[in-house]
Amino acid sequence: MLTFPAYNSSPASDPCSYNFERCKLCGAETAHPTYLLKKTTVYACPVCDFHYINYLDDLPPVVPDEILQPIDHKSRNYIEACLPANELQHRINLQLVKCQTPLSGKQCLDIGAGAGLFAHLLAETGAVVQGIEPQVIFRAFAREKFGIELRGETVDARCWQQSFRAFFDLVTLWDVFEHVNFPAELLQQAANLIKPGGLLVLDTPRRDALYYRISEWSYRLSRGANPLFLETLYSPLPFRHKQIFTLSQLLQLVERSGFSVLAINSSVLRMHNKMVLVCRKEEQRPESAG
Repeated sequence: MLTFPAYNSSPASDPCSYNFERCKLCGAETAHPTYLLKKTTVYACPVCDFHYINYLDDLPPVVPDEILQPIDHKSRNYIEACLPANELQHRINLQLVKCQTPLSGKQCLDIGAGAGLFAHLLAETGAVVQGIEPQVIFRAFAREKFGIELRGETVDARCWQQSFRAFFDLVTLWDVFEHVNFPAELLQQAANLIKPGGLLVLDTPRRDALYYRISEWSYRLSRGANPLFLETLYSPLPFRHKQIFTLSQLLQLVERSGFSVLAINSSVLRMHNKMVLVCRKEEQRPESAG
């Protein structure tokens, strides 16, 4: 899919100085290099079994919308060529959302909106849509193709965390969790923007799928000579995969962030399978009278 990530940062974690022995999921400082790949190293946490690489993206500067440049011909053709397959998947995603809630008039936020396709499909249902996309080229394409103005500020920015707190009925994160620097922080920042009772829908690759397990076995049996899919699953290039969750890790994270899981669509047997979760933010409980 062509949706690219919304970046998030941690105030205490500079991309140049982060200690990768500190697990990005549970915070234990016992993670160690486990899979030594050609271009990167996968760290594994012995406490929670989280896997992530020793690389963080530096945040791109926010380019104001008023100075966005027209997209070049080569980039336009590439994005256009990807749209049909992406539209097929996004229409499936949209139907999943529509099964949980009517969308007309609902306030929706698509984080990591990419070229703006899913935001466009949401708008066609009558939803009131906003989107976050830090990469300038995709914001320019969304404006040109769909007439959608995506925002470049990341979800942790003050403009989102203060002005839109508990504002949205629906927040979507398509192909985002595996890309961002600090996924647990991103999830909490997204949760801050959702109304009590509102929905969070996300998808991300599944690390306990068969293709990943086979790659681990191959790496160990070959003593690192044949890591199979691990070389393509992780990359230190900008915007690529930095971590991959198991289903149980993802479920624990969303529940810890104040969500209940309404639906799961996943299988360990499909190649490159993704987990799709539909979650509801828990209603605020009234304080007891004592």
